[in-house]
Amino acid sequence: MPRISCRIFFLLIFIFLPLSANESDKVTANLSALMQSNPAVELAAWVYLQDKGPDILSKRIAASENLTEKALQRRQKENPFGQLTDEYDVPVHTAYLQEIAAKAVRIRHKSRWLNTISLEATPAVLQEIAALPFVKKVDVLRTGRAPLPDTQIAPLPFGKPGSAEKTTFDYGPSLTQNEQMNVIPLHDMGLSGEGVLIASFDSGFPNLTHMALQNIDVVATWDFINGDSIVDDQEDQTGNDSHGTFTLGSLAAFQEGQVIGPAFGASYLLAKTEVAEYERHIEEDNWVAAAEWADSLGVDIISSSLGYFEFDPGEGSYTADDMDGATTIITQAAEIAASRGILVIVSAGNEGPSARSLGAPADGPNVLAIGGVSSAGGVIPFSSRGPTADGRTKPDVMALGSGVRTTSGIENNYITLNGTSFSCPLVTGAAALLLEASPQSTAAEIRMALRTTANNSPIFGGAPDDNQGWGIINAQSALEFLVNDGELPSAGPSLEIINAYPNPFNETVNIQYNLPEEGRLVVRVFNVLGERLATIYDRPEIPGVRTISWTPENTAQGIYLIAITANGETVGRKVVYLRFQSNP
Repeated sequence: MPRISCRIFFLLIFIFLPLSANESDKVTANLSALMQSNPAVELAAWVYLQDKGPDILSKRIAASENLTEKALQRRQKENPFGQLTDEYDVPVHTAYLQEIAAKAVRIRHKSRWLNTISLEATPAVLQEIAALPFVKKVDVLRTGRAPLPDTQIAPLPFGKPGSAEKTTFDYGPSLTQNEQMNVIPLHDMGLSGEGVLIASFDSGFPNLTHMALQNIDVVATWDFINGDSIVDDQEDQTGNDSHGTFTLGSLAAFQEGQVIGPAFGASYLLAKTEVAEYERHIEEDNWVAAAEWADSLGVDIISSSLGYFEFDPGEGSYTADDMDGATTIITQAAEIAASRGILVIVSAGNEGPSARSLGAPADGPNVLAIGGVSSAGGVIPFSSRGPTADGRTKPDVMALGSGVRTTSGIENNYITLNGTSFSCPLVTGAAALLLEASPQSTAAEIRMALRTTANNSPIFGGAPDDNQGWGIINAQSALEFLVNDGELPSAGPSLEIINAYPNPFNETVNIQYNLPEEGRLVVRVFNVLGERLATIYDRPEIPGVRTISWTPENTAQGIYLIAITANGETVGRKVVYLRFQSNP
């Protein structure tokens, strides 16, 4: 008994001994304070390493073998004249990891991008780790999650709102969220996100057998909370929640008359990174690990409806001064992802209307932060505002964040939700359509196109601000910006139909028109008796040269008139529909 008491006595002395000069330089002030206030509690910490050990060149060569061909192609597009791998791709040095693992209670994750190890250990062990010569810094893990939005289950069936009388698909209650971003013309062109790989990081993805989700191309899944490949809810496991299903549905669902996500034809990586039950340290390193995983698999876009700012008591919250694009762990990782050619799209947060209410990683310079608007186009009060701590304008762009239609966690049911959690995947879907149509475009070019052509952009007389950034995106204009090498087709002086081709046509006719000034554009089809056959377009439009298509359904062959009306003026063009029959 006396021997045990002596051991406890000397352990307490060790815990409360002041750090040596070398150790105190390595342990951050936040972690040091936490260690002193919780001397016997296991703490979660990041351990930053000095280097990645010897023989970096051969390690880089070996690291390239862990990247898929798609990942290498994406990097080649972003950096055509540079090296495709660097030290970020080299894993944490094995000898360092082994020595630290022998001391820690648990290793959570290791990050090759940040050259860090996240772990759990007592304050005494953290002091020992800080004293190791290859350790650069030891810091407390800090993370948090923006509140999930209130939900309201929509009754079935649900009537079809909006103004478009004829589109390729029946969008049902999801018409507004698609129409507001002007993605419907891209769907009408046959775009769906095919060939684009999107990673969704969220809290869980139950109910993937939902009728509107069951045909999604899911390439890979991983639960970074529990360490397995199952992202559905599991009994007695941490992190069961439906938020991932909600965000995925607004992005990728397809059920005509109910909900159509902008990128229903894309491929997906699903990562479970967020624990909804609490606000603890581990979610942030889960996100970093997921980003590295997605990068190695060749992801094109990361969509993340998570924000990091305030945390549970005792965890150590971020402040607005930390939102400088370089301080938080998750923002550092998001910026590294962007440097690899990944388009990172995140929610701005639900902490508005106060200024400087962004959550990380929305503060990243190369991260596209998405705020929320109402169906009428006004900024919703809870949408987080900028600027960043270093004075940059945020959010970047906007999409619907109120009354967004999506899939629920209940089998074959639907739900209406509020939050920038849903503005984010909507913009992600639009970006996927742009990348499908313009696969040579880089992530930086797509970010520029979305900002430049949004409705608060200077080219449309706007002035980007910290409430709405560059404004509501316009997917059709963004695509025109991309395919015209950064220029929008200039509008001529008068409304006109420039061309209709092919003419005669068998299946689809393309109508190229010029709109000289902003106004409501209506495109109708009439037969030779002057009877209206269809309205194929009816929505507000900005000036420019564009193309829309008409594919007749249950229509006899013959001569038809395409009439375009805007600002009180109407122009027309005759087209000939010939249904060519194949030989029996």
